[in-house]
This record gives sequence, C-alpha cells and structure tokens, in this order.
Amino acid sequence: MFLATAEEMRRADRVTIEEIGLPGIVLMENAAQGAARVLTEALGQVEGLDIAAFCGRGNNGGDGLAILRILAGQGANCTVYLLARQEDLSGDAATNLKVAKACGVEVVEVPGEEAFARHQAAMAGHDAYVDAILGTGLNSPVTGRQALAIDLLNTLGQPVLAVDIPSGLSADTGQPLGLAVRADFTATFGLIKIGLACDPGDYVGQLHLVEIGIPPRVIEGLGCQASLLDPATVAWLLPARPAAGHKGTFGHLLVVGGSLGKSGAVCLAAQGGVRAGAGLVTAALPEALNLAAEIKLTAAMSQPLPQTSQGGLSQGALPVLLEMCADRQAVVLGPGLGREDESLELARRLAAQVTTPMVLDADGLLALAGAFAPGAMAAPQAVITPHPGEAARLLGCSAAEVQADRLAAARALAARSGAVAVLKGARTVIAEPGGRVWINPTGNALLASGGSGDVLAGLIGGLMAQGIGGLSAALAGVFVHGLAAQMAEEDFGLRGLAAEDLLDYLPPAFASLEAPPEQEDQE
Repeated sequence: MFLATAEEMRRADRVTIEEIGLPGIVLMENAAQGAARVLTEALGQVEGLDIAAFCGRGNNGGDGLAILRILAGQGANCTVYLLARQEDLSGDAATNLKVAKACGVEVVEVPGEEAFARHQAAMAGHDAYVDAILGTGLNSPVTGRQALAIDLLNTLGQPVLAVDIPSGLSADTGQPLGLAVRADFTATFGLIKIGLACDPGDYVGQLHLVEIGIPPRVIEGLGCQASLLDPATVAWLLPARPAAGHKGTFGHLLVVGGSLGKSGAVCLAAQGGVRAGAGLVTAALPEALNLAAEIKLTAAMSQPLPQTSQGGLSQGALPVLLEMCADRQAVVLGPGLGREDESLELARRLAAQVTTPMVLDADGLLALAGAFAPGAMAAPQAVITPHPGEAARLLGCSAAEVQADRLAAARALAARSGAVAVLKGARTVIAEPGGRVWINPTGNALLASGGSGDVLAGLIGGLMAQGIGGLSAALAGVFVHGLAAQMAEEDFGLRGLAAEDLLDYLPPAFASLEAPPEQEDQE
C-alpha cells in the first residue's frame, strides 16, 4: 500500500480537481461522509449525544464543519468551535460553514486566546470531539489558540476523532510539532500519510483510510517512494517450499559472533535461522563457548574458532571463516561479537571479502562505524539491522536526530552502505539504496527485550539462505518477527516475553501468511 507525503497528497488533490475535473467540494463531502461513518461506528448511535468540533480556517476545518452537519442530521447536538472569525474562511470551507449553520450546527467563534479562555468551560462539556484544527500542511511548532485547543482535547478523556491527521503531527515524519492531538481514531483521506504509518498509535489511535474519489491513475502517477507492508505482499515474498525439497534445498546459514558473556546472542540468531526454514544452520563462535552452544542448540550445528585472550574471536579465525562462507548460502555477522579491537577487525575483513549474501548486525555494525561506505560490504545482497543508537553511530549524529526523521535516517543508511537498511524500533523502517522505503505495521512492546534483535537477524539470514534477495528477506523477516510478537501478546500480555519464547511463535506467524484463503461453502 502506497504512503504519501504531504506534498504528494496536495498534488493528488490538485490533479483530481484541475485535470480530472472533480470539484473540491465533492472531495470534501466524500471525506466528511467517510469520517462521520468512522465516528458513528465507534460510538454506536450518535442521536442525543453532544458532539463538538474544533475547526481551523482551512480545508481541514471545512471537513470538520461538514462532519458536524452530517452528525447533526443523525440527531446529534453539534457545536463547532471555530478557531478563527467566520469571515476568515474561504472557498469550500466557507461553503461548508454556511451549510452547517443552515442545518442547525451551532458555530462559536474562538479567534484568539482571550476568547478561548472565555469559552473553555463550555468546550469541555461534550460527549465526543472532532479534531479539525490543523491539516497535513503544518511544518512549524503549534502555538497560540491552536496549542490551547490541542492541550484541552488531550485532557478531556472523551473520544476524539482526528480529521485526516491529528493536529500538530507531522505528515511526513510522524513527530509532534511541539504538541499534537492524541486521537482515539483517525480518518485519513485518499492515501495514508507517511507520518500516520510511522506513529505506533500514540497519537493516531485506530487508523481508518477513507476513499474520497481520487482516481487510481492519479495515485499511480504520484511516484510514491514509501509503502506500508501488508500480509498479502509478505506472503508473496516468502520463499517457496517445494514438497520434494530436502535440507539441501533450503540452504545453509552461517552465524558468526559470540564473545565471553554473549553466547546467547549467536545462539538466538542461529535459532532464528532454523525457524525461518533454513535447511541447515551453523553457529561459529569462540572455542571456549562451543560447549555452551552445543547445549543451547539442538537443531543447529556449532563451529569452534580461535579466540583472543579475552574470549572474543581472533584474527586466526579468518581463514576458516572465509572457507565456510564460500560454502554457505547466507551469513549473519555480528550477534554477540563483542568490542575487542581484534574481533572488530575480523568483522571488517569478513565484510570486505565475503560475497555470500550477508546480514550485518549488532557489534558487526560497530566494526564498520569508521568505514561506513559502499564497498565496505562485498556481498551484492547485504542487509544491515541497526537500532537507533547504532544508526546514529553509523551516520555520525545523535539517536534523537535519527528518531526525529526515521525515514530519512533509513534512506541515509541504505545509501551510504549500499545495503538494505532495517532501522529497528516501533514501526521498523526498511530502505533500499535507491530510496524506496517500507514501514512495518506489526510488532509491540514485547520486542523491547534483549535478544529479539538477534532473532530478527537470524530470521532474515535464514530467509536469504533459501534463495530470496536481501530486500525481500528483510521485508518478510521484519513483518513476521512483529507478527509473532503480536501472537505472543495473547499469551503473555505486554511483558515478560524472552527472546527464546518469541522463537516459538515464528512458525504460526509464517503459517498465518501461507494459509490458503477460506472457501465459502458451496450448496
């Protein structure tokens, strides 16, 4: 599903109105009808309810006026608090103001902070609210009466429907510009805006896409570079599982890492590869940790390697690893590797020489921090999986800067490395070097636990071992990883899931995507 920037959405509206010939007032009416349905379905019967809308002077406010007029027609007692003077409205918004008043909607002017203070008690006395203050064009922090209205909506404890986007939220990054409405429901129009997909629900609440009449040819012509992952796409990306296949058919994954105190990371990644469906998996780790790996791993093999005096992988492991990589279908490098200089140098040499499809994770990413550029990884099919802190180190900025615009950070990671970048976090972003990005909608707080990233690295590597490319493996792996956590929530709630528990939910997550569609009973 395509995601739109604010500018792409403006262009879609403009082309539809000016070139296709569909009037803007029709688009606004379609939007209002759809948004009103969202609210009535959420609230049940609206007859007799006191519903208020906070409306700005632009088209977002016009949408709010139209929504209140529709709800008034269903028996609701509707009041619009207009954060402007009535004469300030123009075009379609002014038309909807006139129609709303004629249909019995009460309109109260709140053009400044003094008026806001005068009406605040009345504003707080309604059963439900419509946020139509600011739209997708916002690009600076919210101030004045708009900020007061947003703050009030966030403190009332009543249901709030955001029109197109919660006021104050950036349509392109999902970050609040100063402050933003925390909506219970958001009805967005035409296309989902990137910022809505980036937000895990803190501001957006339940997201509903409302079709308003923009023709498919207009949407196709936008050239959108962002998409939201969906189950059908991921199911199509998964590698085939032929009935006559054997363990050799499904590839051999090599996981390289481990250091004193971090044997669990490399083992979790190996188990992730097994759960992904790789035919064979080998964990290569320092020789002193081999017994621990033998105990932890029953479905995967282990390979002891030369180690440093401090228990990390030494340079002496390089020849063996180069030989092993040449005979494997995919490699995961980095889980639990540790931060010894010698181990990091080993990782740099492996990344620069191995052409086998590779996932670079954890301390493997640290190894490249000083040499982060195309060519640092020799594998034509390569995936990097940083969390925000690791991404900041690679990009030479702060984690806060990464989080302020996650799509831009993911694109920069992909462009600078020449690899597919998986920027982990709530709503993980996957970017390819050409600039396309995907936002993953699956996952929850259960993934905020040590080891879940190791499972993900192994999961992506296991898919690559089965012959699909790095981008397909990253998209499918991230989606399934998050879906497994959602399934686990039914048993664990939102706390207490260990990474090894997550492994058990990967097979049912895959199965839910690969299940044939249900057939209706035939008479």
